[in-house]
Amino acid sequence: MQPRKVAVESGEERRVRNTRDALPVRCPSKHEGNTSAPYKAMEGKASPCIERTELAPPVGRVFFPLDEELALLPGNLAPRQHEHLVHLASWMPFGRTVRMLERLLGVQVSEETVRRLAEQAGCHVEAAQTAEAQAPWQEEPTGKQGAVRLAMSADGAFVPLVKGEWAEVRTLAIGEVEEKHTSDGSSEIHVNHLSYFSRVTDAATFTDLAEVEMRRRRVIQAEQVCAVTDGADWLQHFMDMHRSDAVRILDFPHAAEHLSLLLQALGKAGMTLPADLLQRSLHRLKHRGPRFLLRLGKRLPVHLAELEGVREHLGYLQKREMLMQYPTFRQNGWPIGSGMVESANKLVVEARLKGAGMHWERTNINPMLALRNGICNERWQETWQVVVSQQHHHQAQRRTARAEQRKQAMLSSSDPLPVEPASPAPQPTPEEKAPPRLPPAPAATLPGSCHPSAHHPWKRGRACAPKVFAKI
Repeated sequence: MQPRKVAVESGEERRVRNTRDALPVRCPSKHEGNTSAPYKAMEGKASPCIERTELAPPVGRVFFPLDEELALLPGNLAPRQHEHLVHLASWMPFGRTVRMLERLLGVQVSEETVRRLAEQAGCHVEAAQTAEAQAPWQEEPTGKQGAVRLAMSADGAFVPLVKGEWAEVRTLAIGEVEEKHTSDGSSEIHVNHLSYFSRVTDAATFTDLAEVEMRRRRVIQAEQVCAVTDGADWLQHFMDMHRSDAVRILDFPHAAEHLSLLLQALGKAGMTLPADLLQRSLHRLKHRGPRFLLRLGKRLPVHLAELEGVREHLGYLQKREMLMQYPTFRQNGWPIGSGMVESANKLVVEARLKGAGMHWERTNINPMLALRNGICNERWQETWQVVVSQQHHHQAQRRTARAEQRKQAMLSSSDPLPVEPASPAPQPTPEEKAPPRLPPAPAATLPGSCHPSAHHPWKRGRACAPKVFAKI
């Protein structure tokens, strides 16, 4: 046996071979002029390499299957960064939000990106609240009881729009009435645990949309409810729709304002009045009610009562006599001022939408108000969950719509071949005769025994054939 020869490879040869194997392989095109001899010899044969210069086929838009599980939103921001961006934009102007994000999180975004993402999140919250308000009312379980005493108030505030216009923002404030005793033994009425709802819309639409906050605060389940308003007609309709049995109170500062304007109109008409008449009248109105003041108004001369300023303010007070029973309201522990909604206008609306140099598009006010309500009501986590769920719902709808469009495009582009109807199978006619049957094969064994007959296969073999040569 001869010994096996083993080729020994040097280090330099190994290095050259590894470098050659690592280089990408490219097959020359048949259109190239300078083709080496080995490749010319391979023309017409299957090439062992693959052409790498071809373009990949175009693909459509796809989605990451873990987007919903990871709570990812469209864009380049992480979920927590996206939430902080919208949260900060609800507190401060968009330009200041850009600087705060870069300082606190190290995230660099443009002011337009902050504006777009904040308005988009607000639109999702607004749409969810509108759908909830339009949903049919469902009776609460018997175990859940509302607050014992609730107070609500509504009013409007104006915000600047582009092109020098103004829009009225209607705000509803709801709180729990509590009576607290001071150190000197007197009692004070406070309204705590306030929540708000604001929209730029007409009075009828606001009455319907405010159903969201009414259900959340369980105003219908409350034992007693009071409504402190400025006496506007649309507010009376608002109370009729949501809680018709509420104790209706005219805001005392509004009553004092109309009484002051009435006395000023009488003074301008030439009537001599004491200097402290306003203070005495307000004290009497607060502690004794409006009956005495309205009786004096009826005794005015006809030429004074018909004056424009006198007739307007006197008619306002006379029409709202039942709403100015302040001694009774204070005795029952109800507030007589609408400070809760006045502070709501400053906290919810003016603090964010009425800054220096701010002018808003009308369509962008309600999305920001929806975010402001979530912040001022201390429900930001709930509000953000609404944003995420609405965003995922819209993404699923867009995916379904794109899939349906692709399906319709494929069906319209494909031209299926016409299918000919199958011809029925021919039925045999009575005239056609059946083919003749072969005779049955003879039995292979003898009748009544197991011995083979002459027709057995053994008998038909070559061994059983007659012998040609006779035996000598």
